[in-house]
Amino acid sequence: MFEIGRHEERRSEARPKARPKARRKARSSRRTGRGRLIAVLGAIALLTLAAVVGVKMRRNRQVQEQGPGTPGVPGNAGELPGASDGDPARPGFCELGTAAFGGPNVTAIAWRPDGGQIAAGRADGSVSIWDLASGAHALTGQGESEQAVDSLSWSPDGRLLATAHRRDHMTVWDVASAAAVTAVWEVDGGDIYAVVGWGEDGRSVKTYNGEEYYALWNVDTRKCERSWFVSIAEQGEVVSPDGELAAWESMAEGRWTVHRTDRQPEWELLGHHGPIHGVSWKADSSQLAGATEGGVAVWTASTGQLVRSMSIAGKEVTYVSWSPDPGGRWILAGFDAGTPVVIDAHTGECMAEVPARGRSSSAWAPRGDQLATIGTDNAVHMYGEP
Repeated sequence: MFEIGRHEERRSEARPKARPKARRKARSSRRTGRGRLIAVLGAIALLTLAAVVGVKMRRNRQVQEQGPGTPGVPGNAGELPGASDGDPARPGFCELGTAAFGGPNVTAIAWRPDGGQIAAGRADGSVSIWDLASGAHALTGQGESEQAVDSLSWSPDGRLLATAHRRDHMTVWDVASAAAVTAVWEVDGGDIYAVVGWGEDGRSVKTYNGEEYYALWNVDTRKCERSWFVSIAEQGEVVSPDGELAAWESMAEGRWTVHRTDRQPEWELLGHHGPIHGVSWKADSSQLAGATEGGVAVWTASTGQLVRSMSIAGKEVTYVSWSPDPGGRWILAGFDAGTPVVIDAHTGECMAEVPARGRSSSAWAPRGDQLATIGTDNAVHMYGEP
């Protein structure tokens, strides 16, 4: 009994001595686990920081390579404002209203020379006119033709309006009364494919036959005053507003040159990426904007040297139209697929999406402060500064 008691006593004495060691081991284990967790968290933090720095460096390289205001670079001026929250237009350039809604489809639009009214040709051959100051529908005219209006052109004084129907015949309207004053059906100077302007006297309409001939038609006599040949190559020329220079695709693979209207000398537009699909002049004739594979390019007209290249969300731009205001603030950029956009001509910042049916469905106001488009809903939409 004594011996057993002694062993029990020893065991009872030994237990307290073993507990501190076990606790030390447990504490050591916990320290090791916390150390491993801290190491893992530190590694994750370092990887995250490296990724953020890498993204910023790539963005900086994009801005340096493509210039400030590069569209499509998130966080840069070129990002379409509000695109992520469903609002594509920033304050300063937005939709102002609609016109020509309801009725037969709108097929063509044209601004009055003073910018006070806009005419819309319809699929039934009629013409409607809206007053921009009041926003009211001014009048609608229906002539002999029930064929769709393909093109319109106002006379210089804004009193007459010429329309071409289904690339076959022409009607001239008195705007004040909406009466058709002249209808030309049978022609001896070639087919009337489109109306493209007026003679200096304001009493003759310039037409195009769809091939290589232009003609002038007298409104009063309904006769062709004269016609003349213009080669396909010359038709592709885009003449500067001051009439001193012209740009055209004079070489293969979308390479464009600029020349004086007397043909000498000639120089190429350089520094951009990919072929040029089309160009548009700045109102003061000092620069050209071009639709390119890399976005919108701007060149100095007198040298052909690139001023800036503006990517539009990485898309290939297929047509451009520079606003005709003196400062040339806006450029309309369109695509083969996708909604056209208006960008700031100086920074490349996307100002607004402007849904339109195609490249011929948009027209800048003469002052360049508004843009009209034929939307996919067949209404005429007006955009500009509020």
